[in-house]
Amino acid sequence: MGAEDGFRQLIERRTAELRESIPADREAAVRAIVRAQEGIPRADPAPDIITGRQVPNLGGNRALQLSLTREGSGHTRNHATAAWAQWFLAQCDRLAEAETVITHCETGFMQLADSGEGTFDAWITTKLSPATWQEREGIDWWAKRLESRSEPLDDPASRVAAMAYQLAWPPDAVIGGRTAREWRDILVALIGVVQASRDQEKVAEVVSMSELASVVARTLDASVEDIEDALSVFTVSEESAHWHAAVPGVAAAPLIRAGPGRIVPSWYGLTTEPLLFLTRELRRRDPEGYHNAAHLREAAFRQDLYGLFADKRFVTSENRLRLRQDAGHLRTDIDAAIFDRKTGTLGLFELKSQDPFARSAAALARQRENLLYANRQISGVLDWIRRNGADEILKRLDPRAARTFRAHKVYPFVLARYLGPVGDGTQPDPRAAWGTWPQMMRILDAHPIDARDANPIASLHSRMGNGKPPTHDAAALGSRTIDLGEGRITVHPSYAAFQTRS
Repeated sequence: MGAEDGFRQLIERRTAELRESIPADREAAVRAIVRAQEGIPRADPAPDIITGRQVPNLGGNRALQLSLTREGSGHTRNHATAAWAQWFLAQCDRLAEAETVITHCETGFMQLADSGEGTFDAWITTKLSPATWQEREGIDWWAKRLESRSEPLDDPASRVAAMAYQLAWPPDAVIGGRTAREWRDILVALIGVVQASRDQEKVAEVVSMSELASVVARTLDASVEDIEDALSVFTVSEESAHWHAAVPGVAAAPLIRAGPGRIVPSWYGLTTEPLLFLTRELRRRDPEGYHNAAHLREAAFRQDLYGLFADKRFVTSENRLRLRQDAGHLRTDIDAAIFDRKTGTLGLFELKSQDPFARSAAALARQRENLLYANRQISGVLDWIRRNGADEILKRLDPRAARTFRAHKVYPFVLARYLGPVGDGTQPDPRAAWGTWPQMMRILDAHPIDARDANPIASLHSRMGNGKPPTHDAAALGSRTIDLGEGRITVHPSYAAFQTRS
């Protein structure tokens, strides 16, 4: 048996042990877990050797999944006390850390050794930071940026406005049978209803789904049946719990179905990543429909980009630009284009709007492959310009501007919504500037685009760089041991640190 198989068996044994610790009263167990989550601090995360930066509630979804899917009577003498729930969440956090180590081994970021007698060692194999670390750091930064620029978060609408990064569709885009605007409005009303209950000191109480839907429906002047259907998409159930627990530390459930028609609202889930939970649930329910609607995210991404170049100095394309070969066949397209009248500079953007937080190492590899397909797109665009000239792009962008101005210099960009091109194998085309949306916003927060700047597009291209992957300093963190019942794993910053372990 290989080390990874042995470690998976240890995880499975520990999972079974934790399931057996769950009290027989499922509703009470769920309420206790939800209440314990309320005490999770939301301070700035510290560096971490496993997740890059500490992730609050890393095993929270796993804790709910075990509680909702527990079979048999369990230890009926146990009671779902606050102390039990805090202990159980801490144990599920360790379980989630172990699952994260397995994923790191699958991607090659870590290697694993069976050290005997239920003990394992893992070590980091490269100085390159994994894509998931950069993704989490960028999203957390984006969330904090939006929160700092929103109105006080005691207002439900302000809370939801600060979550814009979680639902990257235009307001009128239809997903799951409703527009993105309607989903946000439903969430605002739901947060308002639960907030009113909290004001009456009703925290993590079991409520009737139909009664909850009735209150939300009155707020929105909608039918109870329609709102009940919508609220089900914000709900984790026995059926969907495994899906939402697949990625540690992502999108806590806003509502938990503790029994037939019985719901436990989670303030933690409602105020952290509820719209991200929504998108993940919509994808679970209708993967084909979700996939078919994904192209609508490009329009939102394009408008966000153009919002950074709002001065009249810049000319932007309303839609993507299609480039055809001499025979008329489609050669490639340009997702977004920005022309600077003052300098004659043309910025061409390939936009990659992936879902955040891939569910597996294989899904992460597919996302990276899709992102690096931009290499072919960049080559196609630059080859087309070499044969036809950059002014032909300007004519398609704005025929009126093309009669007065000339495109003297072209700067290609590849901009991903969340995930950068980190990893081995095919590397980013160095002719383009590669980066993520949070990375670009961070650059422009430090030096916003100004109409008086000499050449903003060239400057942005230079500052974003050519996709050189970031590195980490895990050695500064030292080794860390995770106890998993009778077994354990120690994670080391390098193979050298593993060799010198005591």
